Amino acid sequence: MKIELKQLTRDMGEQEYKMLQGILRVENGFTNPAYDLSYAEYKKWLKEEVKHSKGKGLPDGWKPYTTYILYIDDVPVGYGRIRHSSDEYLENVVGAGNLGYGISKEHRRKGYGNILFQQLLKKCKELGYNEIKLFPLKTNSATVRIMINNGGKIIGDFKNEKHIILIPTE
Repeated sequence: MKIELKQLTRDMGEQEYKMLQGILRVENGFTNPAYDLSYAEYKKWLKEEVKHSKGKGLPDGWKPYTTYILYIDDVPVGYGRIRHSSDEYLENVVGAGNLGYGISKEHRRKGYGNILFQQLLKKCKELGYNEIKLFPLKTNSATVRIMINNGGKIIGDFKNEKHIILIPTE
């Protein structure tokens, strides 16, 4: 099996677009702004995502983040985002962690969520994170299990809806 994690670019095309349509706009707490966009709107979204990764054009209060696509045997199966940094507001008011991810419906239950999560953890380490903090919904047992199996410890709870999970990256 060939595994690749590629940073999103404005040149991504139809196969990435189709994969993104298999992840709802909001699913298990993870947002997918590309869901239900026309192809032309998707191409504009790609340009915005690239700008955001460089810290440009961000909405007020947002942190720069980078979007990645997971390919298995050259087929896009899911995507994730990593914030370049965090702050008290995101963690204590919003309940948002350092990364999030989703696997397209047609590619679920194949272990790709775990593969994508591990690849994103490697990227967090490259970004200089010593640890990452995550806020999965308590009802999202598959993601919670992936996080625990990859070194995560539940350290608290956010508004009785989400676990707070800490994972060292060293």
